[in-house]
Amino acid sequence: MNARMPAIKRFHHLQSWVGLILLVLQGLIPATAAWGQGLWERTSLLDLRAGSVRSDLARDLSAGRYALEDGTMVDLFDWYRPRVTDLNILFLTELEPSFALIWGISTGETGQKYRIDPGLWLGVFYRAELAENQVLTFAARTLLGGAMQERPCVAFYTILDAFTQVNCRLAASTLPPQDTLQFLVNEPGSIETTFSLRYEIRF
Repeated sequence: MNARMPAIKRFHHLQSWVGLILLVLQGLIPATAAWGQGLWERTSLLDLRAGSVRSDLARDLSAGRYALEDGTMVDLFDWYRPRVTDLNILFLTELEPSFALIWGISTGETGQKYRIDPGLWLGVFYRAELAENQVLTFAARTLLGGAMQERPCVAFYTILDAFTQVNCRLAASTLPPQDTLQFLVNEPGSIETTFSLRYEIRF
């Protein structure tokens, strides 16, 4: 029962986000006959995927191992293994025949030495018929929130005779512990911003 609780909480959190976004959209769209079909009838699932660029970044940090002063080997993989992988859900809501809103959520992800915050996807899609056989499409989306933050370790250094914070991955390097902290990864969700422009000619 306890093992299922995190997944249940995430599902309820997802429902809340989707409901809130739809309420906002409903308020923005004029209540005319043209919009009478309802938002859900004009909304389709655009993408559903586990993992993200930020998740991949955490995985990259997990490569390697090193020995402590007492000879104990430390494997970085355990520190950067996700408890629950970041889930990204994207929807497309048609506002006009040629224009649509892209929106969705990133549920976030946590590991022992990093955290990916939840985020909100927002974007647009535009399609223009330039001629009978020519189509131009433009799409853009970005992530609000969703920052990836690496956490430091606390280690005891005999040369300092004290516990101090250090970048986990560089704890065995020749750098002073405080100098390793500048190499902690801290990336905003906006690193996943994408733009696409497509010109199509049909023969």
